[in-house]
Amino acid sequence: MTPRKNDFLWGHKKEYTYFKQLILQNKLHHAWLICGDDGIGKTTFVYHLIRLILGNDRDVIVKIKANSHPDLLTISRRIDEKKNRLRSEILVEDIKTIGNFLHLTSTNGGWRIVIIEDAELMNQNAANSLLKILEEPPEAALIFLITAHPKCLLPTIISRCRKLVLHPLSDFILFRALSVLAPDYSEENYQKIIPLSQGSIGKALQLLESDAYQMQTMIDAFFYKPYKRSELNEKIKYILRKEDGFSTFFCLLTDKFNFLINQAIQNKQGYFGNPARSIKEWIDIWQKILKWHKDTESFNLDKRQTLISYFEFVSEL
Repeated sequence: MTPRKNDFLWGHKKEYTYFKQLILQNKLHHAWLICGDDGIGKTTFVYHLIRLILGNDRDVIVKIKANSHPDLLTISRRIDEKKNRLRSEILVEDIKTIGNFLHLTSTNGGWRIVIIEDAELMNQNAANSLLKILEEPPEAALIFLITAHPKCLLPTIISRCRKLVLHPLSDFILFRALSVLAPDYSEENYQKIIPLSQGSIGKALQLLESDAYQMQTMIDAFFYKPYKRSELNEKIKYILRKEDGFSTFFCLLTDKFNFLINQAIQNKQGYFGNPARSIKEWIDIWQKILKWHKDTESFNLDKRQTLISYFEFVSEL
């Protein structure tokens, strides 16, 4: 279910109540930076705030769900028609539509609202165009920037927004959410996945669908003892057979690196107590894998070959 259509708000009650008070007191700032980890419900949270602002009645909710409310504009990556896939960036042309939209009169004399999803994906020209709008916002304009990576935004954009950080969800809330959103799985499945989900509903659902517990076991085993070539081919076939298997494997692999890096920082030593590599080297390795994944998704590269590269790279460490 898309965030726009989601009637459930899992967690974030404290932040929701805080925002509700601002609405009642008419103290809304014109621009908000909503940030937090991927999959914890940032966009769903914003759409629930918009229901409050525009009027939480049936007609308003139906229009929001249909993306047809005249006082709401959503900006996100568009389809590149030549390549028939999502663009990797939000372009200046996308942001320019915001200025025109905000200068229109609202249907009921209230707010005109803009949501920018994955705001960190704005390219330089798009970011500069948005900055001009934030510097001189029209009356009754309200802009929500949603991002899991606020450090990728221009400091000047951040300085013109109120920042609201949403935190990972508790295991209890994750369990309740999964029982509603993924009822076909057992409680045992939930208990296996929740520790790997890092408080993210989105990640938990992805992990359930991709049999992530088995993938996690595969990764942990490989870090201790690399697979033989014949074993490796079977593992890669297994990963690619799963729905979203490639992305799930990548998420688990980067989580593993994140864990090892944090462990090294806390212990002031290298991976598994081996000081041969510095913490900076491990971070560089992690960033290289991040780039491989981004390039594979952005340029539709061969996922099998990328997985082979992952395994071969780790086996050399």
